[in-house]
Amino acid sequence: MTRRQENPRLLVHTPAELATGYVKYAEAIHENPGIPMGVKAIDEVVIPARPGNLVVFTSRPGHGKTSFLARWAKTEARRIMARGAADRECVIYVTLEQVAEEMEAFFQGGDGKYSITDFAWGRVDLDVIRKQSIARAGLPIWVIGHGIGRANQGAPRMFPETIMAAIESMREDFGVQPTLLCFDYMQLFPIREAKERVQQVTEAPIRIKEVASRVGAVAAVGAQARQEVDDYNEKIPTSRDAQWASSIHQTADKHFVFMRPAAYYPDGTLIEVEGEQGSLQVTPNLFIMRMLKQRFAPGLHQWLLHFDPALLRLEELDVRSKKIEGY
Repeated sequence: MTRRQENPRLLVHTPAELATGYVKYAEAIHENPGIPMGVKAIDEVVIPARPGNLVVFTSRPGHGKTSFLARWAKTEARRIMARGAADRECVIYVTLEQVAEEMEAFFQGGDGKYSITDFAWGRVDLDVIRKQSIARAGLPIWVIGHGIGRANQGAPRMFPETIMAAIESMREDFGVQPTLLCFDYMQLFPIREAKERVQQVTEAPIRIKEVASRVGAVAAVGAQARQEVDDYNEKIPTSRDAQWASSIHQTADKHFVFMRPAAYYPDGTLIEVEGEQGSLQVTPNLFIMRMLKQRFAPGLHQWLLHFDPALLRLEELDVRSKKIEGY
């Protein structure tokens, strides 16, 4: 594939071009309201994500980052199908943590079809998997990542510029435009010029946001929270807790953190959570989600949700979103 010729003039916007472009952008917002989360209580508060936005989800390992991103990818893919655009629009899931075949379990399983955990154990009947794979082909989710079926065939390392080239090849070869790019997860992204890990992670959100702007899509990114969060009284990450880099919070247009209390406490334990009246009882699927930031609107809100990562089910426990006072 020949790389598209870069033109520095495209970075310059005259006053007249800005005025015209602003009207077109406003018209596009009216015609396409953006990408919602797909949960009523959240969508009442969160401005829909739009092309060029960087949306970050931070948590400790095992608290559902991959499942949350996969669920959002499936939700948006179904919206694409509902508007009859699956032949020209898609969602792209960029995975550095898992191979493509393993990631596919999230897109074929869940939703009551079968548990992702059962698939990992090899407990799902192969006939069920084969039948579901036929239906899956119509769901417009593409994966960029290494695959076991392509091992030892010379696939390149996944630098941001490599991912950009892969997306361009998709558009040229298949004629599809991504609306949502999911990156799993940020701290694993290699940066060619950066030798130290802190420098790599500091640069990663800036590069990913640039990819989103150049492609014209939303970028949704999972970010690992640092280990110190496990020692907090309230074990929910803050804006300072993205592992190795504060630039993640600074660069994000929207920043969410979440915690599954069952990862820390036995079922039935009563815990105190800021912003909630009284104690919360821990259940296997209790999910606490906070928004720490969103551009153009107040950011601090909290939701109590029911989240089953194995089935990708995210539902409201309380339809009222709660603004955190004094947080």
